[in-house]
Amino acid sequence: MTEHDLIQLWNDKRRQLISAQMHSVIVLAVFSVLAVMGYFNSASDFAKLFALLTLGTIGALGILTQFAVIRESKMLIEDLGRHEDLSAIGKSIAASGQYLVFTQVMMIGFSVALLVGFGLVVA
Repeated sequence: MTEHDLIQLWNDKRRQLISAQMHSVIVLAVFSVLAVMGYFNSASDFAKLFALLTLGTIGALGILTQFAVIRESKMLIEDLGRHEDLSAIGKSIAASGQYLVFTQVMMIGFSVALLVGFGLVVA
């Protein structure tokens, strides 16, 4: 693949990563509004459990999708790094491997914190 093809693929992976986060963000926003408004205070234990399981499932599926995109992006970075005479953007992308690792760590940390925090609010 040419550098141009790899950069185009990189941009596609970035869009996929952003898109993979959208459903989790929407569910988290809805549940946060419900929690702030106090709807979970009077909810049954079944409703609370359902909310936690829904949030956990959607979050886990979102993370798995994001990890797949990051894994593919790492391979793309390796391929791009094998090219000689890269453009400035090509060099920047090829050097972003550590950023992807940092992104994975942050996704795990924030996801666990949000799930625990929501569990404390609902419980």
